[in-house]
Amino acid sequence: MATIMDLGLIEYFIPFIVFIFVFILIWAMLKKLNFFPGNDGAHLLIALTLSLLFILVPELTNIVSLATPWFIILIIFLFMIILIFLFMGAKPESVANVFGGSGAPNQVVMWTILILSFAIMGYAFMQVYGEEVHNLTAGETSDDSGDLMQSIGQIVFTPKVMGMFFLLVMAALIIRFVSAPTSG
Repeated sequence: MATIMDLGLIEYFIPFIVFIFVFILIWAMLKKLNFFPGNDGAHLLIALTLSLLFILVPELTNIVSLATPWFIILIIFLFMIILIFLFMGAKPESVANVFGGSGAPNQVVMWTILILSFAIMGYAFMQVYGEEVHNLTAGETSDDSGDLMQSIGQIVFTPKVMGMFFLLVMAALIIRFVSAPTSG
């Protein structure tokens, strides 16, 4: 029996929803960054092409459909935090200043949101491409010849190499923050 809460029908509309979402997001980013100054047709064409690419490649559609609900939860959570501070009597200007409303964005808030966004995208990528990454690192060859891609995958995804990449990224961020000029 069909009910209102039956969400099986939405599966047929996911490519259309992904197309509209990616189109609006890319077009807005291109307009905001002013990628091609004074050429809105180029912004429209790039956004249309990339959104078509997203619906033609099923893995990209899966990534967007997996990550979008988590980003919506993140945005709702941020709104709830803002509302809690406003209900407790904080002035809207001071709450806006925390998010960079009066100039440069707050680095702590910006990096926290970026790290959470990377975590959400990492989750979505691992849900879609996890099996292929596992096959790269599994080492299931019976002879000594092996496959080149499998050997590269085993080298790149070793804990020592992944730890080295993590330490290099952390060192780069620490150097950036320590050497940045202080405001004030």
